[in-house]
Amino acid sequence: MLQSLLGILGSQQARQVRIGRLWHDPANVEHVLHRYCKQLFILTGSEQFPYQFFGSSTAVKFGDRHLVLCCGHQIDSTEPDRVAIYVKTQNSTVTASSLLRPKVTTENSDTDWIDVRALEYVIENYKTPDLSREFFAVERDGLWPLNSTGRFLLFGYPTERQEVDYEEPRIGAHVVEVGATYDGPSNSPHVHRVKMDRKVTFHADGMSGGPVFYLGRSSGTFFVGFAGIIIRGGATSEIIHFIDANFLGEMAAK
Repeated sequence: MLQSLLGILGSQQARQVRIGRLWHDPANVEHVLHRYCKQLFILTGSEQFPYQFFGSSTAVKFGDRHLVLCCGHQIDSTEPDRVAIYVKTQNSTVTASSLLRPKVTTENSDTDWIDVRALEYVIENYKTPDLSREFFAVERDGLWPLNSTGRFLLFGYPTERQEVDYEEPRIGAHVVEVGATYDGPSNSPHVHRVKMDRKVTFHADGMSGGPVFYLGRSSGTFFVGFAGIIIRGGATSEIIHFIDANFLGEMAAK
């Protein structure tokens, strides 16, 4: 439970928090946001060992475009049509329609943002009911840093906390959620730092690609908006680096 977030909302006597166009009890914010953090499944084609796990990703919707955002260092070693997300309501994995990636040039070759990847899902091409609901609808008035309180919510699937048992078979997918505060921009374009306020230390390996949401306040009410995706962290450091939502929105518009 994100106690720090609930503490802020409680001190302001916030009875509801807006996520997208819907209002939710503050105690349910964490549960609602979980669904937009997707574990990446790599389909191996092996009957005995059908899956590999390459960390986290973020399912968002910019306008009519449905994208699963992640990093190149997660998936570039495999073919795009082998990368899938799990849809709980259907109990099945779903691969993407296409892969988007930034064009690398001599001028940008040393920047972090060229590591961003976007798996696009053209919804009408799938028979999966309500697939669009698996994607967080990014609103213009909920794009960081607009009306930010300085508080962030991070989600991801740390490698050390995942369990796979091929004998049963069984997959134990354990998402981590943690609050954070803004720690400033980095020297790399579109990359920022947040400092986690966690009580239990875990290795951030596997968190890359996970969503970064932020708590905003407008007209006396609170909302959760989209801040970006995690690009890297460390084994013991409280600092997480993320690519901001404005860059991701520009990438989606191309």
